[in-house]
Amino acid sequence: MLFWRKGYDAATQEEMLAATGLSSSTLYRSFGTKADIMHTVLQNYVDSACAMLIPLERGRAGAADVHAFLDEVEELIRGPMGTAGCLAVETMRDPINRDPRIKSLTDGHLRRMRRGLRGALRRAVAAGELAQATPSTPARLADALQAGVLGALARARSGDAEHALALLRGVRALLPDP
Repeated sequence: MLFWRKGYDAATQEEMLAATGLSSSTLYRSFGTKADIMHTVLQNYVDSACAMLIPLERGRAGAADVHAFLDEVEELIRGPMGTAGCLAVETMRDPINRDPRIKSLTDGHLRRMRRGLRGALRRAVAAGELAQATPSTPARLADALQAGVLGALARARSGDAEHALALLRGVRALLPDP
């Protein structure tokens, strides 16, 4: 939570020690440099956040799969971690994102979300769920949905969960009912 709350640059060694309960020598012997610690934290986040993408990646229902993903996002916003936002996006705003290992994780997370949205939307088009769809509809709509989800998570991070949920309702309005 420390990097999530403060950002990589603002997190001090003393705060990292307090957050982990480890001594300085144990922390760095176990994880390496501060950048290595950030990489581990971000990898763990991406691994757990990808569980939210399962409906998109493994679903077979098209629009209902996107709604299931949006249900996961809504549950996150309403839950105890609702004001945390998206660690990948927060990290992209930090200079540590210039580290190729970190950038690979942040970019990969957003690519995976976009790919999952596109796949679910292709299934929706194939099922006739999106009226007047063109070949470019899944890609364009996936971009709009991803922007809306990330915007809702950013708004939740600012502390306005109600507005975040309103944005998420707007995202849902782009889709047919499940």
